[in-house]
Amino acid sequence: MDFAFTTIQEFNDYFKDDKTCYQFLEAQRWPDGPVCPHCGSTKKPYSVTPRGKQKDIPTYRCSERSCDLPFTVRTHSIFDGSNVPLRKWFQAVYEISTSKKGISSKELGTRIGVSQKTGWLMNHKIRNMLADTAPKLLGETDMVQADETYVGGKNKNRHKDKKIEGSQGRSAADKTPVVGLIEKGGRVMTFVTPNTDADTLNEIINNNVAEGATIVTDAYRSYATIGNAYTHITVKHEDGGYVVEDNGRKFHTQNIENFWSQLKRGYVGIYHYMSPKHLHRYCNEFATRYNLRDVSNIARFLHVVRNADVEKITYRKLTAKA
Repeated sequence: MDFAFTTIQEFNDYFKDDKTCYQFLEAQRWPDGPVCPHCGSTKKPYSVTPRGKQKDIPTYRCSERSCDLPFTVRTHSIFDGSNVPLRKWFQAVYEISTSKKGISSKELGTRIGVSQKTGWLMNHKIRNMLADTAPKLLGETDMVQADETYVGGKNKNRHKDKKIEGSQGRSAADKTPVVGLIEKGGRVMTFVTPNTDADTLNEIINNNVAEGATIVTDAYRSYATIGNAYTHITVKHEDGGYVVEDNGRKFHTQNIENFWSQLKRGYVGIYHYMSPKHLHRYCNEFATRYNLRDVSNIARFLHVVRNADVEKITYRKLTAKA
């Protein structure tokens, strides 16, 4: 398959019909041939002749007698049960994975020809595909910067009767904390948390940073209890310092600050609001794009599509009360 295209028009010209999309998804999901999504059997399945609107879609039936269930490449994937054509799903994946600040559900619906409600559901399903299911420890090759941000609207932008006391800073009562870890020149990991106390931050660091790594933070008191398993460098911003020199090396928290700025620009300029219930999915979206920043748009698209067999999420689950 030739993926030497650079524009969305060339992308849509390639995925011109559902048959092409199904064959492409099979090659990505089943590189060694069809695998029954019901029982996991790799035994060659029976080919089923599809009818009606599905006549061009490759359809199979498991050849294991104990299973004997029909399936397509969409079965038990994020696309399962959707009435949206696969080519529109592919365009949505491409748009989301290549838009630096994201794309709103309204804009996505307009571009691929679905309603805003459907675009919102597709957005969140695709964000589910962006989650890192097998993250590696950070800090095995270089230093790790740790910081936290607080996501929510600014008090000064609210109507007078909606202003809240103490809505700014780390003690903000109406904002959601997000903790970030970033390896200099490498990956970023984000964690939506109920608070940023010492126990919470220590648990995140201990579970995701390799022992012996150098961790750079600001002077927030919750970082003061980082264990002896790490070399802890503190940058005291309140004293006007943004770089600390130690043994000839310079340490700072600018990389994680830059990532937060991307997240905030997406919040203000594209989404305008991120529900605390779904905030972890938005963070997955921005983290994945950041971690794949050095690869081509096509490589980013392929990375997302290959995660299509993640747990299915429904509109009812997404809209249920937290």
